[in-house]
Amino acid sequence: MFNKSFIPSGITSLRLIAAPIFFYTILSELYLFSLMVFVFACATDLLDGYIARRTDSTSNIGAYLDVTADFILIVVCFLAYIIIGWYDPLILVLITMMFALFVVTSGLKTPVYDPVGKYLGAFLMLTILLSLLFPEQVLRQLLIILLALFSLASIISRLFIFLRRYNASS
Repeated sequence: MFNKSFIPSGITSLRLIAAPIFFYTILSELYLFSLMVFVFACATDLLDGYIARRTDSTSNIGAYLDVTADFILIVVCFLAYIIIGWYDPLILVLITMMFALFVVTSGLKTPVYDPVGKYLGAFLMLTILLSLLFPEQVLRQLLIILLALFSLASIISRLFIFLRRYNASS
């Protein structure tokens, strides 16, 4: 008997396959193909959650797999952008710190999505897409400023959630 919970996880895993393909196509200056690979990866991001909810196969492990696949895709995309000179390497430090903050403040049971941080991953995906579609330096600088503000707002939001949880347990 086939376990239906494997379907969303299999779809999520496709992002892990898309990441190195995106990396290769960016470094090879195959930007149209990079765009197609990235749109495919985004489609898997939308589809896995939808199918998990429709088949009633959502799980904490699946949620963490989804977030981890997003993180790996985002890091690989930005690494490619850094290599071709579009972004400063420090952006990976910020992205990694925000992911670590998410993991540390969520614990191992149920991922905690703060109201701002919930959309941080979506903003990073949008940043990857906009950088690919409009590779002008001015836009990338604006996106970095917005990312820094978004990250700061997410940190503050997580701090309030963490404090509320701490006070409720005391």
